Amino acid sequence: MSLFETWGIGYDVALWPAERLGLRAMRQRLLDGVGGRVLEVGVGTGLNLPLYSADAPVVGIDPAWPMLVRAAQRQRLGQRLVQADVQALPFPDETFDWVVGTLVFCSVPDVVQGLTEVHRVLRPGGRVRLLEHVRGHTRLTRFLTDTLDPLWYGLNGACHLNRDPARLFPEAGLKVVRREAHLGTLVEVIEAVR
Repeated sequence: MSLFETWGIGYDVALWPAERLGLRAMRQRLLDGVGGRVLEVGVGTGLNLPLYSADAPVVGIDPAWPMLVRAAQRQRLGQRLVQADVQALPFPDETFDWVVGTLVFCSVPDVVQGLTEVHRVLRPGGRVRLLEHVRGHTRLTRFLTDTLDPLWYGLNGACHLNRDPARLFPEAGLKVVRREAHLGTLVEVIEAVR
């Protein structure tokens, strides 16, 4: 079990500085225009839940029970939480209009399998929008993320610093329509369509 799976409220405390320095604003922008039936993968402690429009029926999944306990405190009417793994989603094909995730695929063991499941549960024309920290796109940021990844992963047991999930979207049948870099290319908003 990774450090993040056991944290619960400690995860919020650890993210607090990043939230204040712009992560919360990125979350809000991530959810602009998201509507219909929404699946949030890796809902974690539910930091995004209060940011959805009041009429959006949101299902949030996370494999870690301590995270879901905290997310339940942020849950609103019309939102449902399910303990599940993105690599084996417990939903029928073509269920959702949107799949959203924030800082998720850095910790998914098989990224292509997770994205394939996302593709499966999206309706035709459905969209994916992720906010992910990624392997840097410049020589310096690639060096830093690649060099620090073994140490960081060793400390937390789940999160990789040097993933590039957008590169894997086509393998899962998803077409990337937008990549927006932030923080010197270390954070990306990735949007794709089924």
